[in-house]
Amino acid sequence: MLLLIALANASWHLWGHPTSMAIHPSDGSALDRALRAALAVAIDGRIYPMFAFLLGYGMVQFARSRAGRGVHPPEIRRLLRRRHWFLVLFGFAHALLLFSGDVLGAYGLLGVLLVALFFNRSDRVVLTWALVFVGIMVLGGLAGVAVAAWLSNAAASDPALAQEMGRVVWEDTTGFDVSGSGTANYLVAAAMRVLMWLIATPVSLLLLTLPAAILLGWWAARRGVLERPGAHRRLLTWVAVVGIGLGWASGVPTALQYVGLLDLPEYVSWAPVPLAYAFGGFAGVGYAALFGLIAERVRTPGRLGLALTAVGRRSLSAYLWQSIIMAPLLSAWGLGLGQHVNTASVLGIAALVWLAGLALCVWLDARGRPGPFETLLRKLVNRGPAVPTGWGGPGPVAAADAPGSR
Repeated sequence: MLLLIALANASWHLWGHPTSMAIHPSDGSALDRALRAALAVAIDGRIYPMFAFLLGYGMVQFARSRAGRGVHPPEIRRLLRRRHWFLVLFGFAHALLLFSGDVLGAYGLLGVLLVALFFNRSDRVVLTWALVFVGIMVLGGLAGVAVAAWLSNAAASDPALAQEMGRVVWEDTTGFDVSGSGTANYLVAAAMRVLMWLIATPVSLLLLTLPAAILLGWWAARRGVLERPGAHRRLLTWVAVVGIGLGWASGVPTALQYVGLLDLPEYVSWAPVPLAYAFGGFAGVGYAALFGLIAERVRTPGRLGLALTAVGRRSLSAYLWQSIIMAPLLSAWGLGLGQHVNTASVLGIAALVWLAGLALCVWLDARGRPGPFETLLRKLVNRGPAVPTGWGGPGPVAAADAPGSR
C-alpha cells in the first residue's frame, strides 16, 4: 500500500514546470496527462485517508494488546499520547529536512486530540461524530461547486470582473513553490518546507477527512472487521463498492481537466479540486475494505504477500525512505532531476524507490530486525515512568474492557 503513497507524493518533487491547480505540472506528453487523470481519480486525496483509517484501526489494536498484558488504562492513554506527540516531532523533522508534504504531523496531532476527546467513548458516539465529520466534509465540497456556479453567473454579466478573477486565481494559486523543491539553497528550502508544514498540518485537521477516517477506523477495529473479514463480508463489500465508486466519480472532473476535455474559465478552474478531496475519503476507506476482502480470499500469502507484510511492519521507515531518496535526487538543492522529468518519469522513479524499500524491508525481516524508525519511536515512547501493570483488569483477550474498545 505504500506504493500508493509513493505515487501520491511523486509530483511534489517536480519543479521548473508550469503548474496546475493541484500539485501536478500542466505540461508534458499525452501519457503525462493521462497519468495525471488516473491519479486524480484513484490516488490524489484518497490514500492518506486510507492510512488514517488504518492508523485508527491500529490504535485500538495497540490498546487491546496492552490491556491484555495487564497494563493500566491511564498508562495506555499515556503511551498513545506519547506515541502521537513523537509522530508530530517526526513529522516536523521530516518537513524540515526533506519533504513539506509530510503527513506524520497531522496523524500525530489528530491522535493526541481524538484520544483525549473520544477514545473511551461509546461506539455510538464515535460513529456519530465520524458521520458528522463526513457530512460537513461533503457539504464543504458541494459548497465549493455552488460558489463556482455563483462566480460563473456573476462573471457572465461582467467580463472585466471575470478577467480580474481569473488573473487573481491563477497568480495566487500557481506561482508559489509549496514544496520548496525548486529552491537551490537548502536552508531556504528548509524554511519554506517548515512554513508549508506549519500551515498544512492544522488545516488538514479542519478539513475533517482525516479525523473522520480515524474514527471510522476505531469503530471498525472494535468489531474486528479486518481481522474477521468473512464475518463482515457484506459490510466490507458495500463500503468498497460505494466508497470507491463515490471517490472515483468525484475525481472525474479534475481528470477531464487534465486531459483537456473539460475547459473551465480560470476563475472557476479550482472548483473540481475541493469536490475531489471532499469525497476522496470515501475511496480511501473503500480501499481499506477492498484490501480486507482480498485478505480473506488469499489466506496463505505467497512471496509477494510476505514481502508486503514485511513492509507493513516497517511502514514508518518505508514511508520516510521514500523522501530520503526522492528529495535529494529530484530537488534543486540536490541533484536537480525534478526539472528534467515529468509525471510519467517521476512515477516510474517513485515505483523503483518503493521497490528498493520493499527489498530492504524483506532483508530486515529475514534477519528479524525492525525498521530503524520503528525502533527509535518505540524507544522514545517507552521511556519515562510507567503506571504499574497488574491492575486487576481484563485478561489476555481483553476485547470488551480495553480502552478504546467500548
